[in-house]
Amino acid sequence: MKKIKDCSALEEVSLIVRLSNVQIKKTTTDDPYASMIAFDGEDKIDAKMWKFTPELKEKLVSGEVYVATGRMKEYQGKLQLNIVDIRKVEESDHVDLSIFYEKAKVDQNELMTYIDQYFKKINNVILKNIVSIILKNHLDQFFEHPAAVTMHHNYYGGLAYHTYCMLRLADAYLELYPFVNRDLVYAGVILHDVGKIRELSGPKGTEYTKEGKLLGHISLGANEIYEIAKELNVEKSEEVLNLLHIILSHHGELECGSPKEPMTPEAMLIHFLDLTDSKMAALEPEVEKTKKGEYTSPIASFDRRIFYIPNVE
Repeated sequence: MKKIKDCSALEEVSLIVRLSNVQIKKTTTDDPYASMIAFDGEDKIDAKMWKFTPELKEKLVSGEVYVATGRMKEYQGKLQLNIVDIRKVEESDHVDLSIFYEKAKVDQNELMTYIDQYFKKINNVILKNIVSIILKNHLDQFFEHPAAVTMHHNYYGGLAYHTYCMLRLADAYLELYPFVNRDLVYAGVILHDVGKIRELSGPKGTEYTKEGKLLGHISLGANEIYEIAKELNVEKSEEVLNLLHIILSHHGELECGSPKEPMTPEAMLIHFLDLTDSKMAALEPEVEKTKKGEYTSPIASFDRRIFYIPNVE
């Protein structure tokens, strides 16, 4: 069946796509419509259902794979799919559904092995015990969950892969700046986004949970660490105080959702690591689909900036 890359504006199309990030909105005339992302196993495109009938509402489930029929439209310089009807993919379609669900570049077992190696490098007993308990409590979810709904690492294993990338980046900094406490950095990296396990619904049709909407992953992660520290009777320790500060400040600035701004070398480093990996991960797929000497599409996580890809060998 045809792919997104083969389509052009005003063309009537029938595509097999996974529909995710489904949002029900209202037009200026107060009519409901659905906005979503369509993924064909290779490329993504914004999609809309303008005539959002009760029948379509009943059929539409975020994260499922459908045969979608409609028309391509050009909007703000990009193709958009205006969907008229959908039906779930059936066995008779002979479609490998696994290609429609993005996964981390690194195998789950390899991610588990790698993160465990860093866990074993933590020498501080208090930090090691807290990390151990949290990983055991969430072992499956930690290695299956995405790290976001749309912005970065929003796929199976995205949370663990994001953690893996940050740990690899951390070593280069720690080699250059030995005054930074390694145990706090390793523990902080592993746990900085653990609240996303409760903030996000899961890897299929990822949505924010009620807890996620009302509390957010920073508060959820910090609360869980504190509760475990209380059970271990170490909640007043210097280790827990600094670990909590890392969690609460890792977004860097108050306007970016951090209750506190980084005030320790370890917290500042983890903010840099998190920012670097999340931004580069959002940039990567746009670079991969853009020819050298051309510009990317506007990228949401960069305030819709475009990037030029140098035509340099």
